Amino acid sequence: MKKLDYKWVALGLLWVTYFLLQGTRQIYGATLPQIQLDFAVDKTRMGVVASTFFLAYAITVPFGGFVADFFRRKWVIVIGTALFVSGVFAASFVSTIGLLILTYGVVNGLGQSLVPTSSTSVIQQLHADSRATALSIYQLASYAGIILCSVSAGWLGSLGAGGWRKAFMIFGGLGVLWIFVLAVFLRDTPPATSRQERETKPSLKDGLRAMFVKPSAILLTLTFGFCNFGDIGFRIWMPTFLQDVYSLPPAAAAFHAVIWFYVSGFLGIIAGSRLSDCWRRRGNVGARLDCNLIGLVLCAPCVFLVSHAPGGLIGAGIALAAYGFVHGFYDANFIACFYEVIVPRYRTAAYGLYACGAFAIGSFAPAALGMLGGTLSLKTAFAGLGGFYLLAAALTLVARVAFLARDYERE
Repeated sequence: MKKLDYKWVALGLLWVTYFLLQGTRQIYGATLPQIQLDFAVDKTRMGVVASTFFLAYAITVPFGGFVADFFRRKWVIVIGTALFVSGVFAASFVSTIGLLILTYGVVNGLGQSLVPTSSTSVIQQLHADSRATALSIYQLASYAGIILCSVSAGWLGSLGAGGWRKAFMIFGGLGVLWIFVLAVFLRDTPPATSRQERETKPSLKDGLRAMFVKPSAILLTLTFGFCNFGDIGFRIWMPTFLQDVYSLPPAAAAFHAVIWFYVSGFLGIIAGSRLSDCWRRRGNVGARLDCNLIGLVLCAPCVFLVSHAPGGLIGAGIALAAYGFVHGFYDANFIACFYEVIVPRYRTAAYGLYACGAFAIGSFAPAALGMLGGTLSLKTAFAGLGGFYLLAAALTLVARVAFLARDYERE
């Protein structure tokens, strides 16, 4: 196979891996009411399960970046995939919330932390001349995985007692099979560095410095974190919200929770990536941050409308579609704009820190919304998410205006 063709083969392999990674995250939210009924616990404890996963991911994801700098990225991806699909598969057999936290939370979170840093590093290296498009295609795997896995898990969860276990078993089992495909067909792609850099491995201090000397990188990490807070809270609790507010059965709630948001999100990602690439070609260095700012500002009113939509379920669906489209504007560029302020040699390590900070902030969302949902209502909890998007937009604006010109790294 020609080298020119392989970059798209690699993108396809990593796309499916990311599909499974994001999809298996969503099956918990889609089956949460059934799991809660099975274990007879309150909303706060159910939120803690998801928060544990995201916190475990946040704590370990920086090591995924540094491991990828020191070891072969192919095997980091394969081993990480093996860990997270094993955690999902094992979760189908647990009998207590504590064991669910261990399997779905800790093991799954540890495995998932190893995959994205190495995957995005390989993609940005192989697609130097088509980076925004390739990373946007990669991001579409998240949307496809969330939609298909959520709807399937919601249907399986509605089959009766133990239906949620089938969802974890099926998707975890498919992931186990995919490990062998990755091991055979994914090539090792050594980092493209100079001879001097190949002879000198980056230190932990070097990786930390590459990020922390750039104020824009810190601001973009906080931005990602506050956006993540809204996104994670939405993913975990929206199926339950639709069941509580509109009395939908589990399968219908899982369907409506994702189909409106993520189908329109596909369009938002395509529009955001093409617009930012077009603006960049015209000389606008801050094009990617500009698109991020547009998306974040518009997310705030959209998420409020989701929780207070007029017109019943149809109105909620329209609000979810608008929310998904503008969120896609942000998703199209949040990786690419971060890479633009990081020295290329240290992007893998810096991305691990980027994800660590963002998911540490976002990990509190499931437990916080579960607590508010139990004491007040999920409608009130969702309405408050708009404030986090506005805060993220303000930080993006500061990075764009005050620091981008100084921090920008040319290829």
